[in-house]
Amino acid sequence: MITELTFAILKYGFLVLLWVFVALAIRSLHRDIASLSPRKSLSHRRKDKLARKKASETPAPAASGPAHVYPSTSEMAEQPSGPSLLVLIDGPAAGASVPLTGQAITLGRSSSNTVVLDDEFVSSHHARVYKDPSTGNWAIEDLGSTNGTIVNQRRISSPTILPSRVPVRIGATTLELR
Repeated sequence: MITELTFAILKYGFLVLLWVFVALAIRSLHRDIASLSPRKSLSHRRKDKLARKKASETPAPAASGPAHVYPSTSEMAEQPSGPSLLVLIDGPAAGASVPLTGQAITLGRSSSNTVVLDDEFVSSHHARVYKDPSTGNWAIEDLGSTNGTIVNQRRISSPTILPSRVPVRIGATTLELR
């Protein structure tokens, strides 16, 4: 026969187990959300912080026209022929590269894109990298994506000149021209 003490111990033990289960479920959900977020890794955040610090020490070039980011004179002197590759430096497809041939490169989830990014934070036709006919420099344009395209820590809303080694974040993927 079950006494009242045994019944109370079972009741409160079951209640404790229920709360442990709820806490573990919440912890699991939190970890899943954190692993799928488009947040950069710690090493890339450190590199970006150093790059921003160096950029703030040098004067920014004046912008003209619809483009917002222009390479500095020292960057132009380092690479007189310009970039030749679009390199994915972080994210699910890190290490992949696409040669810059003068043709536009489209990025997105759809299989019709030049670079297919398998990421739920990327639109089907997210962005396009192309050679700007007026300046001859490479530019990037957001194609009306939901989560936007981030160039050098800033969300772009119009076509932007894309110099070499400037990080571009699309969802969980970071890419740059080299």
